[in-house]
This record gives sequence, structure tokens and C-alpha cells, in this order.
Amino acid sequence: MGREHLWKRGYELSAAAVASDAGVGIGTLYRHFATRDELIEAVLADFLTEVEFELDAVEVAESGIDALKEYARRLTAVGGQGLRDIILSNPESTPGLADRRQEIRRRGGALISRAQRQGTIRADFTLDDLHVFVCAVAGLRADERVGDRLVDRFVGDHLDGLR
Repeated sequence: MGREHLWKRGYELSAAAVASDAGVGIGTLYRHFATRDELIEAVLADFLTEVEFELDAVEVAESGIDALKEYARRLTAVGGQGLRDIILSNPESTPGLADRRQEIRRRGGALISRAQRQGTIRADFTLDDLHVFVCAVAGLRADERVGDRLVDRFVGDHLDGLR
């Protein structure tokens, strides 16, 4: 339940709304998560597990640019509007997850480096560029008027244009 709220509202999620949707009282929620920050950290831990799984799936691709495209597609599909808050937030805001977040950043950077070595993406493309791009794509994907096919095409066209 908390995840859906995080995707829709970002870090502004309401613990009361999460409890209501879960069919429990706010007291029950706070017995499991003493603070709102603990709730957010638990939801983020679940999300990071999915990101790690998606990285495992795309790292095996031979083509660096194909791996990068698929990572962007998958990341925005498992995330949502709240993905922007997760990506752009300071890792220190969730100290229990800092090591995992750093490892995910390292692996994302390795995808970019591989594509750069293969000459399939510009040498000046950075992990920050990828993060801004993924945030923009997450916003598109969250808009029900924009279909997945169009979003996937946008990802491919944009990254192909960065050669």
C-alpha cells in the first residue's frame, strides 16, 4: 500500500492514507513503523530490490545502448511519479539504504561507460543525465493519456539521438 502512495505523492505521502488503504488504524501502522521516515525507508528498500533485479536483467545485454534503453524502460515501469523524489533525493535522507543506493549508482554508471566504450552514446553523457531523463520519462509514463508503446519509443529515440 505504501508503495502506491509513494509513486503518486512522492515523499509527501500520508501515513494516515497508507493505513486507511491497508485497512488498519494509524496506531497499527506506527507499531510497525515508528516514524513516517521508517515507512518511506521500508517502501524504498522494496523498490531498490526491484531496481537491483532490473539491473541484473539488463546487464547481460551485449549492446551497451540496448542495456541502457531497457534499464530506462524498466525503471520507469516499476517506478512512477514518485520515482523523481527517489532519484533526486539525497541518499542521506535514508541512511539505512545509502550503501545499496550507491551500488545501484555504480552499476548504472557502468551501463553508461559500456555504451560509451562501444561508441553508442556520447562521451559526455553522465549518470545525472540518465537520472533527469528517467524522471522525465516517469512523468510521461504516469500520464494515462500516453501509452507504454509511445513511451518506449520515446526512450529509444532519445537515447539513439545521443550518439
